[in-house]
Amino acid sequence: MATQPPPEGEVYLIHLNTPMSHAQHYIGWAKEVEKRLFHHRNGTGSRMLAVAAQRGIDFDVVRRWIGDRHFERKLKNRHKARMLCPICNPPKS
Repeated sequence: MATQPPPEGEVYLIHLNTPMSHAQHYIGWAKEVEKRLFHHRNGTGSRMLAVAAQRGIDFDVVRRWIGDRHFERKLKNRHKARMLCPICNPPKS
């Protein structure tokens, strides 16, 4: 029996406009990113972004990659979201 590849979608990096304690970034994955962002913004997505919404903290999606949940996990496990953020780590010109 052949194994099926994991479903592809998009991995996205969110930058919170105001840090919450130690956190200022969120990495997520979705097949339909715009729908998922709607849930994040109205407080029915991830717990972290629900708390941000309750506190009136806005956010921006600053990077997107085509990928699967394994890629999302790989990025999360690095604990270096700040290094991937073009706002916190702008490209050198």
